[in-house]
Amino acid sequence: MVEMLLVGSVTGTCVIAMISILLFLKFQRQGMERLHLQQQAWERAQDIRKRKWEDLQEMRLSTIKEALLSHVEELYAEKQQKAKLEMTQVAYELERLPRIEDTPIPSKEQVHTTPPQGPFFPRSFQGLDLSGRNLSSRYLSQSDLRNTNLSKANLFMADLSGACLRGADLSDADLTAANLSNADLSGANLSGAIMLVTDLNNAILVSANLLGAHQITTEQINTAVVDSTTQLDDIIEITLPRIPRIPL
Repeated sequence: MVEMLLVGSVTGTCVIAMISILLFLKFQRQGMERLHLQQQAWERAQDIRKRKWEDLQEMRLSTIKEALLSHVEELYAEKQQKAKLEMTQVAYELERLPRIEDTPIPSKEQVHTTPPQGPFFPRSFQGLDLSGRNLSSRYLSQSDLRNTNLSKANLFMADLSGACLRGADLSDADLTAANLSNADLSGANLSGAIMLVTDLNNAILVSANLLGAHQITTEQINTAVVDSTTQLDDIIEITLPRIPRIPL
């Protein structure tokens, strides 16, 4: 009898233990399922936040792009307007240039002093594009034409005496009978220019390019200031100034 009670007690204890284990496993599984569902919910919430953040950033980026595009368009329009105004001003200044025949003949006292006054004051067209312009018989004495593009310009009988033409592009320009006396043409490009009876008296041609210049003579070049950096066709023969030897 006692043995049966012991067996029954042990059996009951085992049953209770198994039931406890099963309940524990059930609760654990339910807990893990809840954690899994919470993890899924958190991930979905993160995906929603991420999509909202991306949509917001895309909206902001689109707004910034539109603002930048509008600003660039405004700057371009402003630049175009400014360039148009500058070209209008340049055209106006070119139209105002006096003609040679209207230039008063300077007195002996004015020859080596100041240039004519009034409408004959020096102009500045530095760095502008005047290519192909008709400037024939125009008065440009003492003008600032540094780095100006005068390629293919018509400068027939133009007065450029004393003008600063450093780095100017005069390629293929018509300089027939033009006055370039005392002009600074350092580094200027005169290749292909027509230079029939062009006055080069005391014109500075250091580092200038005169290759292919038409109808230029040795006599004209010998009245100018040249050195070994002046580019000339082989047909032009010049005698460079002799550098005096310094005694030791």
